[in-house]
Amino acid sequence: MAQASRFTAFARPDNPPINVSIDADDVIIERSRQRSISLYQLDPGRCDPPRVLPVSAVREHRTPIEPLLAVAQSGTESLFMQIRDAGYVVLLTDAQGVTVDFIHNPVIDRDLRRAGLYLGSCWSEEKEGTCAVGLATTERQPITVHQTEHFRALNHALTCSAAPIFSPNGELLAVLDASALQSPGDKRSQYLVLQMVKYTARMVENANFLRQYESLLVLRISSRREFMEVATEGLIALDEGGHIVAANQRFLQDVGATPASFAQAHVEDVFGIRFDALEALTQSTLDPFALRLLHSGSQCFALARQPRRRPLANLSAPIFTPQRADSSSAALRRLAGDDARMERNVQQALRVLGKGLPVLLHGESGTGKEAFAKAMHEASERAAQAFVALNCAAIPETLIESELFGYRDGAFTGARSKGVRGQILLAHKGTLFLDEIGDMPLALQTRLLRVLAEREVMPLGAEQPTPVDLQVICATHRDLGDLVASGAFRLDLYYRLAGFTLALPALRDRLDKESLIQAVLHAEASDLGGCTPGFSADVLPLLVGYAWPGNIRQLKNTLRAALALSGGEAIGVQHLPAEITGTVCTALPPPRLLSLGIDPGVPTYASSTPESARDVLLRTLRQYQWNVTETARSLGMCRATVYRRMQRYGIVSPNQRE
Repeated sequence: MAQASRFTAFARPDNPPINVSIDADDVIIERSRQRSISLYQLDPGRCDPPRVLPVSAVREHRTPIEPLLAVAQSGTESLFMQIRDAGYVVLLTDAQGVTVDFIHNPVIDRDLRRAGLYLGSCWSEEKEGTCAVGLATTERQPITVHQTEHFRALNHALTCSAAPIFSPNGELLAVLDASALQSPGDKRSQYLVLQMVKYTARMVENANFLRQYESLLVLRISSRREFMEVATEGLIALDEGGHIVAANQRFLQDVGATPASFAQAHVEDVFGIRFDALEALTQSTLDPFALRLLHSGSQCFALARQPRRRPLANLSAPIFTPQRADSSSAALRRLAGDDARMERNVQQALRVLGKGLPVLLHGESGTGKEAFAKAMHEASERAAQAFVALNCAAIPETLIESELFGYRDGAFTGARSKGVRGQILLAHKGTLFLDEIGDMPLALQTRLLRVLAEREVMPLGAEQPTPVDLQVICATHRDLGDLVASGAFRLDLYYRLAGFTLALPALRDRLDKESLIQAVLHAEASDLGGCTPGFSADVLPLLVGYAWPGNIRQLKNTLRAALALSGGEAIGVQHLPAEITGTVCTALPPPRLLSLGIDPGVPTYASSTPESARDVLLRTLRQYQWNVTETARSLGMCRATVYRRMQRYGIVSPNQRE
């Protein structure tokens, strides 16, 4: 007990945890507004959205907190599932306010990107002024910033609730944020969301604490015995001598301490119990036991988490841990390129592999859904087994049932004498990829639902079902939610298939178009057995600025044809199809092509003349309805350059004409 006085010297029982009210928020928000103006000299009228960092920069911000991200995943996903139907997105930023992880509804992907609620966006107070992430970072406490409380007028429609996440030594590690594009005007409508964000942040903080000190004895502390298992409040890590190595933020607040003041404190200083007696308690019971806090005299309850002991290696045997080769996921990682959304898709795909979840890929035609599915298969434990792809829209309705489920001999007139196994059984132990799942007939949806629910298949003419083990990946370019609402798609099947949904961005929306074009050119040239030629100076801007309605499929066909026409020389404008060079000025497939049933992903060629820089700029402005920000992003230049060139070429927006 000799050190008890040292502990009580830093205990402040009259300093309870802060209860943040809306009035207190007003003071904090006003301080932030003053900093935004005087310290950071920000312009509230600036209209461009928060800058989104390239994926390479996002990786640099992710790497230092990768262990935290791993333990945070289940918490952030659980939070999102609870609030997604209200239109919320969940972001996790690092201590600098850079979004390093986020979960959202792909349906509102473009709106979120325009608002800056996206992977790679920076929400620091220094960059954006008053905002929830910025305030949680600077004030180190949870807060909601609602609509016009945001400093920048561009963000006045948003409502954002954020909470900081700390390391055991009190260092700010990350900020958890839940934001919505629109909400009721009353700020009190966000109270419950803020509480959910605070609770999730605390759970992530505790999980990270337990991970960091897994080799030490950890006491889980709660004021209520009956809630011990589900509502741990305090965490204390003890070394083998009973000294306190670390405590979580909640416990420090409750006893009015700081991480520094706990340095070398002993468990006896805090609870008045010798360490050997405490050890005996933790060894003798698996139930919570009572302790008393010396600084306040109040009773609490503790549950011990024993240290995880690593077994000693068997020195007589070689040390070998089977691992999947890193190259198994190489194809999947290559698909990410340098686009933040694709990088997140790849990260999430790698996380869900082997978890028994069906995956739904959503994206426009030609965005590479089958290539993504195949890369997922190659990165999984099923890579040595079959990858079976079936396009539900390409098979006649009368045949799709036998194609999927197979049949026994004599099942129907014209059936093969030995029967057919069917695509599902062919994919046993491997991966079944169902493309254009939205075109599957309703009757067949019922049978597929049973396969997914029962994990067995009944071939036509069979008397007994056959067990089946497979990974199901589906893809569609249609909105399955709309199909469900119209009765064309079963709701229960939708929830079975959408165990995890990934949205593949259209080529026109990718941030890495230039590098992607170069990569596809190299791949197509290699496939043709030749060297990779370059582009003439005026070609790459045309390719980058084009809308690519046929996406990557159209890009591949265009570049393959250009390679053939160029004969190994540099690819010039004359080697490109008319719809790209401007002879056919449209961002969508020409109506005549559609009426003739021609695939817009296959380029058509006509005699054309090179398009001037003015024409490229004018066409791109029209394509994006005179939105300068989108035009600048598409052409790979800053907004100021777009304005200068508009002035140079005498281009005036229709919105400015009187």
